[in-house]
Amino acid sequence: MHTARRLVIAIIAVGSLVLSLAYPALADIGDISVGGVWVCRITRGAGGLSLEQRVVRIERQITEVLSIPGIDRRTITVSVRPLGQNAAMVVADITIITVTLEDAAGTNVTTMELARQWARRLVAGLQRALPSTTFHGFLEKGACRGGAGLPRPLRLGSLQ
Repeated sequence: MHTARRLVIAIIAVGSLVLSLAYPALADIGDISVGGVWVCRITRGAGGLSLEQRVVRIERQITEVLSIPGIDRRTITVSVRPLGQNAAMVVADITIITVTLEDAAGTNVTTMELARQWARRLVAGLQRALPSTTFHGFLEKGACRGGAGLPRPLRLGSLQ
C-alpha cells in the first residue's frame, strides 16, 4: 500500500517537473529581447512615457538599427554614455535605451554599470539578429583552390 502511494507521488512529482519545464515562461510586458537574446526588463515609464510607450520606443529603435544599410555583425557597436545621472545606450548615433535612476533602483549598481550590463546583452542579440557579411552560396567548380576564397572568420562587434 505504501509502495503504491509512493509510486503515485513520484509519478505526479516527475510529471509536474516535466510539464513545468516543457512550457516556456511568458514574457513580461517590459521584457526587451533581440535575436533571441533577453536584454533587460523595463519596469517603469520614463521621460514622460508610460511603460508600454517606452517599450514600444525601444523596440522601434532596435528595428531602426537593424534596418541600417551596410550594418552587420562585424561593424555593430554599442556605446554607453553618461547622460546626467542617467546612462544612454547608443548604436550608430541612435539612442536605444536611456537607463534611469529608477531603472537602477534596488540593483546596487549605478546607471552606467546597469547600462553596461544591458549593452553586453544587446550586442549579443544584435549580432545574432544581423546578417553575416559572408555569403555561403554555390561556388563554381575550381573556384576555391588551396583555401583561397574561403570565408574568413568574423570579428564580432564590440562594446564601447
